[in-house]
Amino acid sequence: MRETIRRHGRIWVRTASMAMQAQLTYRLGSFGFLLGKMIRLVFFFAFVAAVFGHVQSVAGYSLLETALFFLTFNLVDMIAQIFLRGVYGAKRTVAEGEFDFYLVQPCSPLFRLVCSTVDFLDIITLLPVLAMLGVVLARLPPFDAVHAAAYALLTLNGVALVFAIHVFVAGLAVRTQELENAIWIYRDVMFMGKFPVDVYARPVRWVLTLAVPVAVMTSFPAKALIGRLPLLWMVYAFLLTGAALSFSLWFWRDAVARYTSSSS
Repeated sequence: MRETIRRHGRIWVRTASMAMQAQLTYRLGSFGFLLGKMIRLVFFFAFVAAVFGHVQSVAGYSLLETALFFLTFNLVDMIAQIFLRGVYGAKRTVAEGEFDFYLVQPCSPLFRLVCSTVDFLDIITLLPVLAMLGVVLARLPPFDAVHAAAYALLTLNGVALVFAIHVFVAGLAVRTQELENAIWIYRDVMFMGKFPVDVYARPVRWVLTLAVPVAVMTSFPAKALIGRLPLLWMVYAFLLTGAALSFSLWFWRDAVARYTSSSS
């Protein structure tokens, strides 16, 4: 087991190194992409500040609490973009036959497919997000260690749930050689997690909590930190992620077992 982890770690480092070299080759394009990400963050905070210039709260949340939700969304989403970016190229990998080579390499094909691309621009963008998150946490009303631990665990749980979704989408790519619609539908719905789900109408809140659990990934950690998430919903979040991981990994194994190579 230790040797397997070490081998996969070396593969990830090598893959990340090649991705960084590719991004440095196109410095102007990478700089423009990074600048666009930073501008988007600035404009969102300007929008939130403008809203709170006219109202005292949004769905019962203060400006700092709303910022906490947005930063938690970015934290979960950026971690996924850094480590799971390879899923976005899964269709090309399968269609061009490159996945056939993944199956015979001394490495998990799932790891090779999902982690085949590392986005260092998101690593750079994550740093100011972490800094702003630290500022928000410092200015929030005092919270105890239990709430802080709940926030950390539910954030990790959110990342695990995002991983389960990406594994399922990777399985779809292997089984059907189609991907774009599935992954971009996920991205579009995920963006709804920038705000507390309480701002949406009740039917939408239930959909985002039960059917497409964006709330579990982004809103639950922030609500737990400020003491607005009942224990029952915390239990639900962990059970949901466990079930999603089990199903997505089963679906992946089944997709690989049915795979007959791109040349068949």
